[in-house]
Amino acid sequence: MEQIQKMIREKAMQYAEEAFAEHEEQVFTAFDCIIACGYEARQSGLLALEEKAEGWKKEEGNKIPLKELLICMVQELVDASDMDSWDEKAYRQITEMGCSGYEWYIAEIYVTGCKQVYRGMTAAQYYQACRVMVPYGQQERFDSFWERRSKEAQVWGEVHIEDWAEYTFRKEAAVRAAFHKRFRKMKPEGLRWILKEIPDKILAAALAGAEDSLRIRFLKYMPPDQRAYILAEWYENRNEEYGLRDIEKAMERMTMAAGLMGEGL
Repeated sequence: MEQIQKMIREKAMQYAEEAFAEHEEQVFTAFDCIIACGYEARQSGLLALEEKAEGWKKEEGNKIPLKELLICMVQELVDASDMDSWDEKAYRQITEMGCSGYEWYIAEIYVTGCKQVYRGMTAAQYYQACRVMVPYGQQERFDSFWERRSKEAQVWGEVHIEDWAEYTFRKEAAVRAAFHKRFRKMKPEGLRWILKEIPDKILAAALAGAEDSLRIRFLKYMPPDQRAYILAEWYENRNEEYGLRDIEKAMERMTMAAGLMGEGL
């Protein structure tokens, strides 16, 4: 597998100068697609890329180079359990496709970009990862492209940030309300079932964001060993504070598990 990766990378860089000299528009379109994927993933998570890939499928007349390859890579990225399995599929697709000339460079842009998207890099880290692929003589043009693209994204963000913030706060409030409503009235046997079925790290994160009365109620029904573990988790993590998203996800998971129990508990 490493030999295939090395071969594709070498071919890609062999055609890098030609790609910028004769196919610059397609090169920047490829980078643009990856930048868009990175932005979507950072804002809404990897699952949002499934919708983006479906959108590309439906668009007619767009100029995305190696469009089918990109769509396949992005869809595989959403479902990938790890990057090793994704790597194998991606490189197999490239070799089976039979790239020629500058297409090797486009394919490598997609591979490198998708990996950075999966790793959740910041915009600055992502810029550096992309820039190392650009031939030295073309880096100034790449910088200009990136600056322009970043400004466009910033303008879009400023326009939509108020709507995004309102949606986020409403969703967070709804998750917390559902969590407290479900577990305030749950019978003791239901609480004991939840305490056995939910991993302790998830319990600790969810209860760290819960009301005092609900935390005390859960602690009351915990076995001594579990209670000691949860208290230690809070002691270690409370100073650094749990992330809001970590708490929200943990509360969602517990509420969903409780819903599967039915109305009897």
